[in-house]
Amino acid sequence: MKLKFTNKGEVVVVSIEGAIKSGDEYQLAERMENYIKPNKVPKFIIDMKKVPFVNSQALGLFLHIFKHIDYLKGRIVFSGLNSDIENLMTLTQLSNVFEIYKTLEEALESFIDE
Repeated sequence: MKLKFTNKGEVVVVSIEGAIKSGDEYQLAERMENYIKPNKVPKFIIDMKKVPFVNSQALGLFLHIFKHIDYLKGRIVFSGLNSDIENLMTLTQLSNVFEIYKTLEEALESFIDE
């Protein structure tokens, strides 16, 4: 798994490349924590267009990160999920918790009116 962090204004885009497998989720959490600053509302887009697979630990991690960011009054949204990951999000009902956008551009637009 490769991670790339890009700032788009106040939004941090986390581009993930490769499958998220056991152990990878901790690296992701650690790296994201570095972008959460005191007295600043965190805003993240998790761009998963190059992710073929996620495991259940990664889903649990996303939920944990979501709760932390939500507690800080921030937002985390997802973009570019393939059909398998999208189906998994629906099956686990995480699609009711997470904001999911088809493209990175749509996800970025969702932050414009904030």
